[in-house]
Amino acid sequence: MRASLPAALVALALAGCSLTRPDVDDCRSTAECRAAFGFGFVCGGDGLCAGAPAEPRCAATWPVNLFANPAEGGRLVIATVVDTSLETHVARANAVQLAVQDASADSAGVEGGIDGRKFGLVTCTIAEDTTLDTLSRAEATLRVTRYIEGALDVPVVVGPPGSGEASAAFEATTRTLFISPSATSPALTALEPVPASDAAPGRLWRTAPTDVEQADRIASDLSSRGVRDVALLAQQGTYGDGLVALLTERIAGLQIERFETQGQLSAAVGVIADGGASEVIFASSATADAVSFLTAAAADAAFTGRRFFLTDAAANEDLLAGLPMDAGFRGRVRGTRAALDPVRAASFAARYRVAYGASDVDALSFTAHAYDAGWLALYALGWATLQEDRVDAVALGRGLRQLSSGVAVDVGELSWPVVLDAFRAGRSVDLRGASGALDYDPDTEERSEDGQSFEVWRVSSDGTAFCRVGDMGCS
Repeated sequence: MRASLPAALVALALAGCSLTRPDVDDCRSTAECRAAFGFGFVCGGDGLCAGAPAEPRCAATWPVNLFANPAEGGRLVIATVVDTSLETHVARANAVQLAVQDASADSAGVEGGIDGRKFGLVTCTIAEDTTLDTLSRAEATLRVTRYIEGALDVPVVVGPPGSGEASAAFEATTRTLFISPSATSPALTALEPVPASDAAPGRLWRTAPTDVEQADRIASDLSSRGVRDVALLAQQGTYGDGLVALLTERIAGLQIERFETQGQLSAAVGVIADGGASEVIFASSATADAVSFLTAAAADAAFTGRRFFLTDAAANEDLLAGLPMDAGFRGRVRGTRAALDPVRAASFAARYRVAYGASDVDALSFTAHAYDAGWLALYALGWATLQEDRVDAVALGRGLRQLSSGVAVDVGELSWPVVLDAFRAGRSVDLRGASGALDYDPDTEERSEDGQSFEVWRVSSDGTAFCRVGDMGCS
């Protein structure tokens, strides 16, 4: 095998040209090509090693020389898909990278990775960015997920972030396993046959709980406060459609108004204002929509005294930064968000602060879920490498089905050797993550609902943080 490759040849290869190694006339596997030329090379149908064309949206890697250095070709690589224009998504990408780095690190005499093979990460952005191209976020999602599968042959992706994006990416691919940390629509469950099995595991997983439990939590909170006159303003699409259906079942007489774009939002707010409901539920997968809605409501006298209830996607720093300044108005805003395991989430937050310096990971939505999703991708690779004939979506899915029973294990680098030892022996483990117990129903492959997956939050009096309703000082 060749130990190095001249820079000019690397550039030629990344432009998509086929190559042969000096000691082998043809290739029999992608692994063989990566060992010779580096990550990004695959064995083509012509029996030659071919380099993937460059994709600016997927240029960020760990290690940083993953594409350029042939010595990195032996790494087991995962990908993550985020919108890098959003701080919360950058935090999720950081959390995934943290898992990949920690699982690759040598510690206390124990070698990282799996039997000498370390991990690698490709981070792809779906941000609308004219310096890259003119793609919408939805179009970018399809482009990068097809690139990850077709050009890079990476078998597992953490993401996409939204329910509609996750659905579209799943349906546009055939060989990739997805683990979304933030797609909550129950419609995703119906994309694959139920019941699943070890022989036919699913390709679409998530560490986020589904909106079935979120809808229960919203209805329960409204009922406990005696709120009966409720309007729902919801985004069109997979996420909003699911919540509309679920909340209609749970809240009698719900007034419903829909919007598709920011341009339609203003008109929809006007209809809700005329309706006179005492509380308005706002559901959108984009925090910017929630900020626009609250800004419009604060400026409209028709909303004076009314309360506002936001869903999980809004509970992050972008909302706190964009809230109207009036403290009285902020006091009328509450919402739901995915709950975390307080002890393990605090441990993750401390680790995250050491690596990235963020002071309030709690306000970066689904960051803990992204960390858990990164580890799930690594565990799936571990099982497939140690127990399966090949590392593909089926083998990875079987690996994820080994994480809900057996010896109890906390997600993280300290337990990595314990998990690998169990997998070598063909045993499963029972994972507990920063986002809670990672117990999956064997039929649906969704996180088992325990009634504790969502919590209700309020904005702190100074507008700088979220507090959990029920905690001291947060009524």
